[in-house]
Amino acid sequence: MVGRIYRASECTGHLAAKRHPTPSLTITLYNITGDKVAEDVKIPVDTGYEGPIMLTSELYRFFMKAELPRSLWRSYKTLSGTITMRTARAVIKIIDQEIETFVETPFLGEGKLLIGREILNKLTIIIDGKRSETCVSND
Repeated sequence: MVGRIYRASECTGHLAAKRHPTPSLTITLYNITGDKVAEDVKIPVDTGYEGPIMLTSELYRFFMKAELPRSLWRSYKTLSGTITMRTARAVIKIIDQEIETFVETPFLGEGKLLIGREILNKLTIIIDGKRSETCVSND
């Protein structure tokens, strides 16, 4: 077998950054009661982040009604120490795929927007550096 052929269903342009453009995906966020919190949000892809979706603490407040008990919050080890993340249930939509997942924000600090490996491992994505876009395949 030589390889696979991927057909991109939807592509998102990379986000501008200081040195190099950042791969990103466009998603829609819903809280667990089905309220649309944010539509067509471009979120950077971060293969170094093990979790699902990291949000700013401001955006996370829309998911607090489905926040997990503190005993179930996740922690991650970083170069600057261990970071405890508030964790809540959510639903994201990428193209026509709805995925029930978790969203997180640091217990202390502001957080930022990131899509981590927990979501990336559920998708077939194509990072096309030459075209500066990240595509999702239905494959």
